Amino acid sequence: MSHTQKKSLLRYLLPAIALGVFAFLMVAYGSAYSPPKAQKQSIVCFKFKQGTSAEAIKNHLVQFQGLKRDLPEIVSYSAGNTISENGSEAEYDVMHYLTFRTDAEMEKFRKSAQYEAFEKSNEANWEKVLVINSEIK
Repeated sequence: MSHTQKKSLLRYLLPAIALGVFAFLMVAYGSAYSPPKAQKQSIVCFKFKQGTSAEAIKNHLVQFQGLKRDLPEIVSYSAGNTISENGSEAEYDVMHYLTFRTDAEMEKFRKSAQYEAFEKSNEANWEKVLVINSEIK
């Protein structure tokens, strides 16, 4: 193989080698520094008192959603209105679904100043609250 051919081959192989090394490093970094997966989930259902305004319900949803931004313990969050069966009235009006990594993080969320402030500013509108915690399998 001539010197020119070696140089030409090297010109094509170097980017491929560099890309391979980069890909290997990214895989190694991803497996070494992956955060632990969510292990716990909590479903919080609220029934609003008769006559609670639509604005108060909207404010409740916005404030609860803001907790995801403020509290890093919450891995994921979603919410929505509950659905009734057979045309009957649903037992609860809204449901919040949260996931956490550990029991300690779930407890830290419940005792956080932000969650306590949310409860204080909204509890006058609630008829009842249901909290269901479970382990993710």
